[in-house]
Amino acid sequence: MTPDETVILTRYVRALCPQQRLDEYTPDAWHDVLGPYDLGEARQAAATVAGRQPFVSPAEIIGEIRRARAGRIRHVHGPGQSPEVPDADPDDVHAYLVALRTQRTRAADPTTRRRPLRELIACAGRHVPEEIA
Repeated sequence: MTPDETVILTRYVRALCPQQRLDEYTPDAWHDVLGPYDLGEARQAAATVAGRQPFVSPAEIIGEIRRARAGRIRHVHGPGQSPEVPDADPDDVHAYLVALRTQRTRAADPTTRRRPLRELIACAGRHVPEEIA
């Protein structure tokens, strides 16, 4: 999230919770905490939290984002199963685990684009047939 998007989020929270006190420094402080998250996810999380209680904090927004991501990833992965083979050599344990974590994060994050088949095949070092291109 950019600093401008954090300003948008705090204005949205102020509209959701008019009794909550926010000042001109609130977006700066919230950006320090919410910077890594997407504005769309944060807005949706803020609306969910505001539907339950009169005040919204950055920690509650982060908690709601994590719950939403965990719910989405639960539908992508079965118990102990991954939807696709990670982009790493299984003999390189560290690289394989990093690729697996990255893959699961991609699956849980709705803002991340799905990787096209051509890109996945190319990163494996194989020739990409023209019918896929």
